Amino acid sequence: MYNLLVTLGQGILPIAALFSPKLKRFVKGRKEVFKTLSLELNPTKKTIWMHAASLGEYEQGVPVLEEIRQRYPEHQIVLSFFSPSGFEVRKNTPLADTVVYLPVDSLRNAMQFVKVLKPSLAIFVKYEVWPNYMNALQLAQIPSLLISAVFRPSQIYFKWYGGLMRDSLHKFSHIFVQDSGALKLIKESGYEHVSLAGDSRFDRVSRLSKYLESLPKEIQEILTAFTSAKPLFVGGSVWPEDVRVLGAALEKTAHRIKFVLAPHKADKASVETVLKMLPIKLQKQSVWLSKTTPQEASKASLLIVDSIGILNQIYPFAQMAYVGGGFKTGLHNTLEAAVYGIPLAIGPNFNKFKEAKDLVALGGIQVINTTENATHFLELALEEHYIEQIKGIQKAYVSAQLGATSKIMSQIAKYF
Repeated sequence: MYNLLVTLGQGILPIAALFSPKLKRFVKGRKEVFKTLSLELNPTKKTIWMHAASLGEYEQGVPVLEEIRQRYPEHQIVLSFFSPSGFEVRKNTPLADTVVYLPVDSLRNAMQFVKVLKPSLAIFVKYEVWPNYMNALQLAQIPSLLISAVFRPSQIYFKWYGGLMRDSLHKFSHIFVQDSGALKLIKESGYEHVSLAGDSRFDRVSRLSKYLESLPKEIQEILTAFTSAKPLFVGGSVWPEDVRVLGAALEKTAHRIKFVLAPHKADKASVETVLKMLPIKLQKQSVWLSKTTPQEASKASLLIVDSIGILNQIYPFAQMAYVGGGFKTGLHNTLEAAVYGIPLAIGPNFNKFKEAKDLVALGGIQVINTTENATHFLELALEEHYIEQIKGIQKAYVSAQLGATSKIMSQIAKYF
């Protein structure tokens, strides 16, 4: 049944792509995968393969990729993505020798992909479990890891009808989970090769905060000019639903604070939709990062970030932040902001995210449900005693969660 559905999906995708730019990139990018591999892979070198669904999972994999690069320089690294949003932003990352889309999980694609790569090790990040790829790796006797995995009782692996996915999960050589609840769940499913390692994103954001990647000079100059006069609020990965609640609060505090909004979707139509959720006065006082100058930005109240992949380099400029998604599909990455120890707020939909739940319970994150909540947060975030309190909570929490990468690398060393 699974392979039938995959085959049907492969037939439908090219048609659906005619009506969706994102699906068009999804389909087009996969046509060149095997050609790219044949041109870029060095057949005399051993290969390590990492797969991430999108940009967020890539960020979780970065600390491991960095360590692999350092410890095993003689190996070539192949990085694959499922989503165009991950591939387009990181296709030129220096952490990999070749970056490609993961071909659709058909039996033929999986067998061919593994045969061409001949990886010494395959690493999948967080949620990525593909039955045909797991079968191909097992048949080729290639060790495989799932890192920073998250499991919940509602997932298909733990349902009576989830036999195929459960069997695929159990084919991993070793699984590293983020928390004790996930450890208990997977052990109860009959799988024993599992370790509690934590979330490698903590290692990633900690390193970023110490060794910040440089922004392009022109963006750096715009941000410096924009942030010079007042404290800065950064709204990261926001959706229209977030801005609908935040808008009036931003307007009320605009005489004391400057604002950066980075929409989750950065295409022109999506950015304009977010802008329309703001009060007219604030719309008129806004500039777009891609279109402004330092001089123009210095006079604006709101800076719109109309590109993706640089948000974690903007948070260091902030004195307070809001992380989007909590009014829509689910929360985005709070750790990128929390690592700087700044007042931080989110929307109400955060229960699937351990780090957010932990920080809310500790008092390190404010939950916003209404415009009144948002206004209160912005006013509170200007008070020195609150700033110091939050800094202590967040710094202590992040520090206590470090170390997932070293645990993962200890297991990787057993294969080399």
